[in-house]
Amino acid sequence: HFRSASPVMKVLSSIAVGAAGRSLQSMYQLVLDEVVAWARLSGDDVAMQLGWVSHNESFTLVSGAVIDRQGRRRVTEEDTWLYGSGTKPVTATAVMRLVEAGVVSLNDTLAARIDPFLRRENGTTVAGLFGDAVAQATVGQVARMAAGIPDFEDGDAFDREVLKGGDKEWPVYSFIRTAAESKPYCNPGQCTAYSSTAYELLGLLVAAHQHPTGSYSHLNLTMAALPHPTRMPSLQFLGEHGPLSQALTTPGTAVHHLWGTGKVVVQNQTASVLGWTCGNMVGRAQDVAQFFWDLLGPSETKIVSEESLAFMRKYEPMTVGWGKLAHVNYGAGLMAIQAALNPNATGSEWGFYEGHGGATYGFTSSQGFIPKASAAFSLVTNTGDGKYSAVATCRMMVAFAESRGQRVDLGCGTVMLV
Repeated sequence: HFRSASPVMKVLSSIAVGAAGRSLQSMYQLVLDEVVAWARLSGDDVAMQLGWVSHNESFTLVSGAVIDRQGRRRVTEEDTWLYGSGTKPVTATAVMRLVEAGVVSLNDTLAARIDPFLRRENGTTVAGLFGDAVAQATVGQVARMAAGIPDFEDGDAFDREVLKGGDKEWPVYSFIRTAAESKPYCNPGQCTAYSSTAYELLGLLVAAHQHPTGSYSHLNLTMAALPHPTRMPSLQFLGEHGPLSQALTTPGTAVHHLWGTGKVVVQNQTASVLGWTCGNMVGRAQDVAQFFWDLLGPSETKIVSEESLAFMRKYEPMTVGWGKLAHVNYGAGLMAIQAALNPNATGSEWGFYEGHGGATYGFTSSQGFIPKASAAFSLVTNTGDGKYSAVATCRMMVAFAESRGQRVDLGCGTVMLV
């Protein structure tokens, strides 16, 4: 059974199959199929896509079905999905590439870099929004979520308003100004607190460099962050114009106890609901995995320098808010993540990866680089209920360990018996 503190995960029995002679792909396919079946038994119609990149093999796996204009169909390797905060490593990469080019310093105040842009576009400044103390925050502190910038996602009210009003456009300034209604978490450098708003402000930094006299909506994040975009061709970063369906082929299901019916289909809302550079990536899981391979893995095509990567990987525990409660260790656009669901897991080193979780309307995902496997991955589901992606990611880690002859207990059950 799923062995976890959460009783809802104790549904499926483990499948006892000899690992010897089975390919990694077949083991991972079993994981996806098992979790999708568990979701169905739980009354949830969930689909999944997994992308995997290593020196030895690269592949995409899928499981589950969706209902769209074609009727009910199985998801495919070509389907595209939303990744929410899985976008933040891309935004951080764009900032680090500006630092490497010498046009921005991590010690510059963000206000000095974006105030002219903010003033021209929205008639305000960082100090006008968040106060004089936050206006002293450096670019590096903002990237590391150590600037005290409040999050527009605190509480449910704004999320609910955006999703219910998903047929209209939500300029990024509506997110930023909503956050500005709350007090800063702390003075810069005195705490670490999760803030998607911080990554919208970093988006303004990149936009101000790329189009100093233009609009933030002109930002081309692909050009700013990905020196070799043909290696991950499906990735797009949506602005505020047009529906999600212009790039999103997989409908998602947003789940929330305050959203009337409890479930909202996510595909035809405007792209602006994603919050721009804090969560607007869409594409195939294989291409997301390729991004993390080029960023964190032993790829011959590196995206940033080792010096930049060292800064991004300087992880510190969050000290305020839900990030503290969830024991999040944050760098600059990257998290050090333990996939084990059991805090006292045996063999927890097999559950460790660097990357970023993703949660947005109707989608949850895990992605990053796994040192034990020397591989990058992205696993995405089309539901806002995060337990399915969490269990699938954990069981994937167990499957890899068992493929290497290791028995581990990460709190999510046994996939194969060795």
